[in-house]
Amino acid sequence: MFKYTAIIVEPRKHKALEFVLNNVCDCLSDEWRIILFHGKNNNEYANEIVEKLNSLYKNRISLVNLYVDNLNQETYSHLLANKNTIYQHIETEIFLVFQTDSIILKENSHMINEYLNYDYVGSPWLRSNYQPTKNCDFIGNGGFSLRNKKKMLEIIEKIPYNNEYEDLYFSTNYNNILVNKPSYEKALCFCVGEVYNNQTTLAVHQFWPWDYKIKDNPNHYYHTLMKKYSDCKNLLSLQDSF
Repeated sequence: MFKYTAIIVEPRKHKALEFVLNNVCDCLSDEWRIILFHGKNNNEYANEIVEKLNSLYKNRISLVNLYVDNLNQETYSHLLANKNTIYQHIETEIFLVFQTDSIILKENSHMINEYLNYDYVGSPWLRSNYQPTKNCDFIGNGGFSLRNKKKMLEIIEKIPYNNEYEDLYFSTNYNNILVNKPSYEKALCFCVGEVYNNQTTLAVHQFWPWDYKIKDNPNHYYHTLMKKYSDCKNLLSLQDSF
């Protein structure tokens, strides 16, 4: 019987899939079950990866076929903002969402225990860039996020979903629902995405800049992360669009 669950929704034959699955299995204890929600087009690919990793990690990874060709931002958000499908397969109260552009830093993996009592925490958004996220305390990006299943279902039950990004939907401060989140400063140590102040962090998620002018700036923090953590460089090498 598992105490926690980590899920990834990936219907593509993404070349980082095995890497991030192995990373999560390696960094999280045997208390964690991992679920890969895959699609029709990567069924064989996903099964081969999971068969290989399950031989190393005591069959901790389960597969769920979503029977879709692919997902875009809208359909992905709908999937997580609906009480059916995803939540029916999560049997634990606490679950982690991760993606093919995120990794846990093994040397800091113990830090996840500091966040297990929160209802929602994701990598913080940069305050100056995202005024629409102001009402959710800028915490944070759902691509690597820890969530309480009961609280997510309560939000789905009480708050109509209006097609926004699912992480904004779940992290918004609602008058009739109390969502326990860490402070912005505490969340910075959960995961680095857009904000890095040289803090020790549990994980990184899409930490690289898309603007090539920024990318070529040697003072940008992504260069620091690449030098400090070798897995950051490995993750970046597996991204198609960088």
